[in-house]
Amino acid sequence: MNFFPTPYPDEILYSTLGRYSIRSGNLKEIHNFEDLFSTRSSIATVELPVKLDALISNMPVDTLYTAEYFVKHHTLFPYYAAFIPPERAEEIINAMKDGNGSLTYIKLGLVSYSIDLNQYLRFCPQCFKEDIKIYGEPYWHRIHQITGVFICPKHKTPIYNSKELIRAGNRQRFINPTSDNCIVEKEIQYTDKVMEKMLWMAKDIDNLLKGGFKHKDQEWFKSQFRAKLIEKGYARMNNYIHQKKLKQDFQEFYEQEYLDLVQSPLSDSSQCWLSTMVRNNNRVTYALRYLLLARFLEIPLDTLFHVKLGWNTNSNNIGLKSIDSYKELWQERLKELAELNLSVREIATILNSTPKTIRKSIDELGITPFWKYNGGGRYIKKKYIETEEFKTKRRRSRKKWGELLDKYPDKSSNQIRQDHQSLYRWLSKYDIDWLRQHARKNKGRRNNVDWKQRDEELVVKVKQVVKEMQEGKPERITWTTVGSKLGVSGWMSKRKDKLPLTKQYIESVQESLQEFQIRKIKWGIKQLEKEDMEITLWNLVEVAGVKPRYMKSIKEDIKKSLLESGYECNFL
Repeated sequence: MNFFPTPYPDEILYSTLGRYSIRSGNLKEIHNFEDLFSTRSSIATVELPVKLDALISNMPVDTLYTAEYFVKHHTLFPYYAAFIPPERAEEIINAMKDGNGSLTYIKLGLVSYSIDLNQYLRFCPQCFKEDIKIYGEPYWHRIHQITGVFICPKHKTPIYNSKELIRAGNRQRFINPTSDNCIVEKEIQYTDKVMEKMLWMAKDIDNLLKGGFKHKDQEWFKSQFRAKLIEKGYARMNNYIHQKKLKQDFQEFYEQEYLDLVQSPLSDSSQCWLSTMVRNNNRVTYALRYLLLARFLEIPLDTLFHVKLGWNTNSNNIGLKSIDSYKELWQERLKELAELNLSVREIATILNSTPKTIRKSIDELGITPFWKYNGGGRYIKKKYIETEEFKTKRRRSRKKWGELLDKYPDKSSNQIRQDHQSLYRWLSKYDIDWLRQHARKNKGRRNNVDWKQRDEELVVKVKQVVKEMQEGKPERITWTTVGSKLGVSGWMSKRKDKLPLTKQYIESVQESLQEFQIRKIKWGIKQLEKEDMEITLWNLVEVAGVKPRYMKSIKEDIKKSLLESGYECNFL
């Protein structure tokens, strides 16, 4: 190339290459790719462009641009890779430099997060006008192209979809913003509450793009979040997390409308992204979710990356600098309390912990207690079940259970158990044979079920589960899979006739094996588009996970799906 346009502030590289294409004088668009990358096989990628080394080698003589400069200042890498370890970040930069496009999306986890990237190039009407006034032409801004950004942080106004699809049609051309494709057909209105949260997120993401934050290992972020979770009462030092309270407060803070918009709703499942994120694991999740949690815990972005968080207790106690120092002090205090001959429960209360954690810590620290843990008693030479205290407890517990059976003749043992958990647990642990002999089954229990009400409540939950299954990575929709996700597969399938609403809905959406394979193929096409991978039979089958024995029966359906997505199917 004998010239190259100067990138504008916050201009995405795709836009700069588009401006080159306008000025190049090439009659065919494919010739622009030869100029830029010395190849005709490249694809115009918006988020994470590749073959940057080839681009630099084709630059005018004595150019000051480098591949690293473009990656950090004119692509979405600083955002998508903000929370990944340094080693992986380096691998992704190298992949962007040498041209391995699919590797960048895989290593960033954009395939596995079930996050739908933007379908259209996006613009801010105010920026569009301002760019023409200042630079004589509009351009695509980085911040506007990020999934989860709905507000321009500069003008505090909504951003809009252009008419140009990112992953459709001819992928070997660069599309520039114009007055024809950047039209506001209908103004978007958000509520004040949602607008406030959108502005928070837009500003945080803008800071990530511009801030040059250094990459950290997951252990760093895990420690930062854990410190704040403990400080705010959502976690204990024993790694216990108050998941239910955390979810409730998080949901209340952001509200459902906003969480749905940023593709981060909270489910009741233990595999909910928030639950998984605060557990003791090293999995990287979508960058926006780190920002959601940081904002909720009131951790400024600079602090999150640069300041090691700890706890500050009241003025009479020692300021704690880290989890390790806190743990060390906690253990010293535990040793002191054990020497005072306090009970496990008393120590747990003083240390704001649980008896189970105290027992575990005593064993780990090698503390020799003056008591033995046998049924809660303090016995050295005898087992708990050999003591008079145990015999007295057993006698009273049996008597109490018998009285409850007499008092509630129409209730089963399980129904009585609901209001007398402590008694039932003790008998289950120490007198299970006697308890089984004195258990009662309620033969009329099934007749007491209000199946109409149960059906009405169940069908709502089933619809939500099916929606999640249809939107995420393909899972076959059947009675069994739906029931398993709800934890009721044991009886739901057996009671179909008593659940007419549920039955009618599941039968309307359940899939045959062939229908399921076709849905996997359609999902696979979208995944390959996200990764900018070539659509070949092998790639499609591998990503979609379709077994060879099904290929013959769905061959025509694969052709149809490919044609609908604008692809040739000569390889079939």
